[in-house]
Amino acid sequence: MDRNFDLFITKQQEVVSGTELPLFCEYAIDFESGQPLYENEDIVTLTGNEALKVWIFRALKTERNRYAIHSEHFGSDLREHIGTIYNESIKQVLMQEQIKDCLLVNPYLTNVYNFSFEKQENDVKITFSVDTVYGTLEQEVQLGY
Repeated sequence: MDRNFDLFITKQQEVVSGTELPLFCEYAIDFESGQPLYENEDIVTLTGNEALKVWIFRALKTERNRYAIHSEHFGSDLREHIGTIYNESIKQVLMQEQIKDCLLVNPYLTNVYNFSFEKQENDVKITFSVDTVYGTLEQEVQLGY
């Protein structure tokens, strides 16, 4: 029996491409402490790529499935590489894929690429490019081992 599933794929693409996304908003945070930023006793709100930088930071720093407040799709599995015995190139490839999996659930993000890993004393600094519906941005995240 010949089954053609292209009908479903085409329909899904039409729904996604036909949907207009509202302006992305997020609360500003201090990237060192993770605390919200205030101005005149109000939390600062960011929009567009600046808001997406905060979302990316929070998504990568939050362990997936650890907190009930987040859906199962929010967060990363990067902590599972802490203390692993893989060689560095294998670990970096795995981390790249997990970062992509973590971030591309957001419909405002379209591509993640140009990864650079810099191992520091107890951390790894990961720098990468992200294409968004608003343009391209550079992101840097430091993860502890």
